[in-house]
Amino acid sequence: MIATPCIGVCSTAVGDEVCFGCGRSFAEVSDWLALDDGQRAAVQAQLSRRKVWLQMAMQTGGRLLTIQPAERQATLALTPSLLVTLGWPQQRQGRGYVPFLTHDGRRYLLPVHRDDWLRLFWDCLFDADCAPQN
Repeated sequence: MIATPCIGVCSTAVGDEVCFGCGRSFAEVSDWLALDDGQRAAVQAQLSRRKVWLQMAMQTGGRLLTIQPAERQATLALTPSLLVTLGWPQQRQGRGYVPFLTHDGRRYLLPVHRDDWLRLFWDCLFDADCAPQN
């Protein structure tokens, strides 16, 4: 039997490109049994960071449209016309950050470890007082 990260809450079955349950893309869910052990291990290794993106999607009311595993980025749709590119979640000195690129090309490093990260995210999107990524 091949191990799967599925937790029985598959949102790809209802049309989501990225499953809110396990964090795999529709293609990864569909092809899971055809992937070799190395490919499955590579997907498994990314899931904890992808779940940060899923939490961001849930908190913002958006949804993940795509995940580009090789580029380690995802597209977050806040509305059909407002798209944000999320970079690979990272830790710096034990604190979590997510780089993101706004719809108009500005780059930020969002401190998701802070309780007010959601307000900061919206501020950055709509040109409020937000410092660009260094």
